[in-house]
Amino acid sequence: MKFPYFLCSVEDLISDPSIGNGLGAFKKRILKQKVWEAPPIGFLKLNADGAMVSNGSKGGIGGIVCNNLGVCLDTFSIPIGPGPPIMAEFEAINHGLRTFFANRGFKKFRLVVETDCSIAIDWISNSAPCPAAFEHWVRSCREIIVSFSVVLRHVPRNINLVADSLATEGIG
Repeated sequence: MKFPYFLCSVEDLISDPSIGNGLGAFKKRILKQKVWEAPPIGFLKLNADGAMVSNGSKGGIGGIVCNNLGVCLDTFSIPIGPGPPIMAEFEAINHGLRTFFANRGFKKFRLVVETDCSIAIDWISNSAPCPAAFEHWVRSCREIIVSFSVVLRHVPRNINLVADSLATEGIG
């Protein structure tokens, strides 16, 4: 089937061929899927993610740092202990930030951090209240982000697949 998402019966199309006129616009909407974009010159990009097994007994964090040409400069994939999935997300962001700013070779660059966790973005940016149990993680990330003028962005999961794979690998 050439257009599997275009729901129309053959009979309807035969009785009213004008139904197919909107197919071109429909096809363009489907193909406009977001893809990973390299950071601007002078920036590096960290994609970070956390993962937990379904019962929360163990997890992993992962991240990748790339330059404006899309070249991978650093990665991490680390096991972490038990906890809720949101904690893994904060550990991944926090570890990525600390690792980035500890690397002397990265000092001349600004940083863009991308994650697929909108809750983490909301809590760090202060646009949503954070539960007391996570204040330490949120404050730690926020301090680094504000101090170093880090750009923090939410991305769809399909853009964060490499970081997700590294986090899952970290589980072991």
